Amino acid sequence: MFSFSLLMSVALPAWAGDLKVTIEGVRSDAGTIMIGLYDNLAGFDAAIKRSTIAGLLNDSERLVGVALRAATGTQSIVFTQLHPGKFALIIFHDENDNGWLDTNFWGVPTEGYGFSNNAQGFLGAPSFAESSVTIDGEDTSISISLIYPRAFVAFSADDGESGDRDGDGETKHADADFGISVHARTDGD
Repeated sequence: MFSFSLLMSVALPAWAGDLKVTIEGVRSDAGTIMIGLYDNLAGFDAAIKRSTIAGLLNDSERLVGVALRAATGTQSIVFTQLHPGKFALIIFHDENDNGWLDTNFWGVPTEGYGFSNNAQGFLGAPSFAESSVTIDGEDTSISISLIYPRAFVAFSADDGESGDRDGDGETKHADADFGISVHARTDGD
């Protein structure tokens, strides 16, 4: 019995624990929530570059990739039996189901996205170090709030459709998809 126990302890890897991830702020049921779990800097950085071209599911450098059907509100997933170490998550809401993170002309995401630790970069994605979570023998729970960038809205003094609906001299234009309302004075001021 002793030799069997010793053999089992040598043959089995040491697992650190589980990582429960709660994704908050999913704005619609449209599309897919794409999740990539990374355990190294090179894989994480490569995923950032590829997310707008090939998505996260076709990524050979990730540890785990998951696609969840989107559901408005909050969704959760558990990664089990993770080895001890640092892990970073990249998540995006592929609302149009094309498989990658859509961006505008300047490379700014137009779909919801988030990183572990709710890390945010300056004029780009956060680093692996900023996004990493340590798994060290205990089960860990984290929450990631998705960020949905606001659209840039072009407007004119009067587009012939919205008009001055309440008689205050302002033309109102609204983009219902993003909750943006633009007011332009039309009384000659």
